[in-house]
Amino acid sequence: MVLALAPHVSFAEEAAQASAGKADAPEKNSVKTKTIGKKATGSAAAPAAPAEKKSYYVPTRGYRLEPQPDIPPYVRNLAKTYKEFEGVDWLNVGLDSRVRFEYRKDDYRPWTSTTTNPPSSQRKYFPNSLWLSRTRAYLGVQNILDPLRFVIEFQDSRAYNSIYGYQGQEINQTDLIQAFAELYFKDALGKDDLGNDRPLSIRAGRFHLELLDRRLIANNEFRNTTNNFEGFRLRLGKKDNDWDIDSFLMRPVVRYPYEFDRPEWGNWIYGTVFSIRRWSEFATIQPYFLGRKQYADLLNTSNALRLHRNTYAPGLRVYGVLGDFDYDADVNKQMGETGEFRALGTVQNAIQTTVQHDAIAYSVELGYTFSDHSWKPRISADYIYGTGNKSPFDSVNQTFDIFYGFNQPFSRNDYIAWHNIKAAKARLEFSPFKNLQIDTAFSAYWLASAAAAWDRANLFAPLGNRGTFIGTEYDLRIRYKLNAFINLTASYARFWPGSFTSSFAPPVALQPFFPQSFPGQTTTTNGLNARPTDFFYLEVSANAFGDGNPIAKPPGADFLALFKPEGPPPPPPSWSDVYIGLNGGSAWSSPQSIVQPWPFGAAVASPDIALSATPIDQTNHLAGFIGGFQSGANWKFVDSILTGVEADLHGVSGNTDTKWKASLSSAGGNSFATYTQRTATLNYLGTIRGRLGYLVTPTLAVYGTGGMAYGGVTSNAAILTRRIGGTNQTQVNPVYQDSLIGWTAGGGAEWMFTPDWSIKVDYLRYDLGAAQASTFAVQPNGFYATGATTSTRFNGNLIHAGVNRHFDLLSLAHAK
Repeated sequence: MVLALAPHVSFAEEAAQASAGKADAPEKNSVKTKTIGKKATGSAAAPAAPAEKKSYYVPTRGYRLEPQPDIPPYVRNLAKTYKEFEGVDWLNVGLDSRVRFEYRKDDYRPWTSTTTNPPSSQRKYFPNSLWLSRTRAYLGVQNILDPLRFVIEFQDSRAYNSIYGYQGQEINQTDLIQAFAELYFKDALGKDDLGNDRPLSIRAGRFHLELLDRRLIANNEFRNTTNNFEGFRLRLGKKDNDWDIDSFLMRPVVRYPYEFDRPEWGNWIYGTVFSIRRWSEFATIQPYFLGRKQYADLLNTSNALRLHRNTYAPGLRVYGVLGDFDYDADVNKQMGETGEFRALGTVQNAIQTTVQHDAIAYSVELGYTFSDHSWKPRISADYIYGTGNKSPFDSVNQTFDIFYGFNQPFSRNDYIAWHNIKAAKARLEFSPFKNLQIDTAFSAYWLASAAAAWDRANLFAPLGNRGTFIGTEYDLRIRYKLNAFINLTASYARFWPGSFTSSFAPPVALQPFFPQSFPGQTTTTNGLNARPTDFFYLEVSANAFGDGNPIAKPPGADFLALFKPEGPPPPPPSWSDVYIGLNGGSAWSSPQSIVQPWPFGAAVASPDIALSATPIDQTNHLAGFIGGFQSGANWKFVDSILTGVEADLHGVSGNTDTKWKASLSSAGGNSFATYTQRTATLNYLGTIRGRLGYLVTPTLAVYGTGGMAYGGVTSNAAILTRRIGGTNQTQVNPVYQDSLIGWTAGGGAEWMFTPDWSIKVDYLRYDLGAAQASTFAVQPNGFYATGATTSTRFNGNLIHAGVNRHFDLLSLAHAK
């Protein structure tokens, strides 16, 4: 039996788990792993003898449930990274940067507007193209000053190009996420039966940590910001031992986007995790207790923090591997008391009362790995349950306290947390080639209580009369390790609304529920929650200190070697290969828009309104940055003739423009004031093209290219007309927000500066076609009706440069 890394583990986590001792022995750089039984091999050779058991620790195979080690995965021990620093084993360093483009259409998650007092929750009715950047730097000192050790870690999180206000989970400019001192007594508790030191460590300061299966305490690694805490942590033992105890008393740190973060003074989190690994080849057992003591802050703008809360949460997690089968189960029971806001007459949240807290949550994941298959596919199924409040009018609150957990295992769209939820999921993970990992899943979601809110979407039916079916989700994620320093990720998720979700989409008067309105109940989402949601992202991460293996030469050494006269020239490239790479450049266009008002029906003033809505300048001017991934294949034939195919996908920034006009006009004996606005936005752009080229030299190709273009666009026109001297006003708002498909053509050049790497530049002309929309508006009194039709043609130009990593087709065929 082999305990191996499941394909879903990230490349950074892989490196951390594959080397020795990092997670719990800060004097070493990474986590030990162990092998029990026969050695895995793709050949027919006889099984090797069982490897020596050096650690009791076995990682879970559960999907994204493995907690990050105590020293972050991007951090390296300087002595083990560079031969020149062999004696500097007391210093851990890290520097990494991540850039992600996110496109979300019909996002159900509301955003908080700070332009109102108090801040208000608003819906996201238009697609959003968001760029996120995160940079982290780490410095840790160990061994040399023992037992004293310390760590400092900075993080800078920024966001760009959003049409909505930036949220706390997106932006937190340069701040300390770790700054602590630690007393580390290496063998204070002796050694375990395998000879591993059993240390005692005491930590004080600011730190982040991940516990158990990450569902309750986690860094929230996917998010652009990090959960962290200030307080104390006491550990007896480490992960390699047959048992260890991890206790803590801490306060969550509140993120201030443009100020220094400060702890939440009235909110204390405490607990202990006892990990038993004596039988870890079959089962790791983790009984634990978490608690929260929160004092009410009546002046806080957050309703959650204006309440007092005492939560007592004992739990048990058990996970393990049985041959090719694996399992991971967690159950947590919560007791205590919590404050609740109640209405006083028609005034919501007017008074606060205390109710009993009684909640439970559990999760079970079962998996099977086809270890004999070269792709190592793993199939898994999981079920999660977390209680929600059964009634907002009784004296008991059943909504499970999720503490500070990681939501991504529940939903790629970030729609689901571990409360008021019942969810079933089936997942497939596999690795078809070296350094390429793919996972995909289908999920279905229900409310645990019909009378409790779906918090992530801010939908609430307190009478429980709208059912429980939230919806279904499909997700796909592809990750590729480009080299030791750069990792690429692309992901797509689609969510289909269920009956509960879509019930809030119509106007209140058209909702088939009685009563149609009720204090505290969500009114209408104006059609938003009847539409499926789309979410995709492109991500590139770079680590200055590599993937955990010793660095013999710095990044870019192969390129710099081209300019050195010594040494034989590299062999010529085959140009019969597949490739993947990054690109960046600029796109610009001047889409033509036609906005045509027209009378509607036989309403008396329809022609007058239509005549008063004079059109505005027809041209928008879009320009901005584009960047993304490309992948393709080449085939050389007839000596210097090259053919191929390439697909790319670009995130877009700045490609939006708004034109507006205000006017006074007279028609039919009336005077009208009219405001007209038109916005055109290119949200993302991609192409799938053929290439036909000629090799000018063995390493330089020039080519023509053409094929299909596709992109996400928004065309939004608004016409507001008000009769002067009266109260009637009419607003029409034709909107197109979807994808278009068209054509593209252009040319470029590509230079193979090594047999495996190339740089290229392309120019493309694209035409996505026209985005058309129409709508109308009718006043209740039957007067002043009108409609409008818009047509915006999205065509333009782009020029981008890229770098590609190539794989010879013959070599690739033998890779697995």
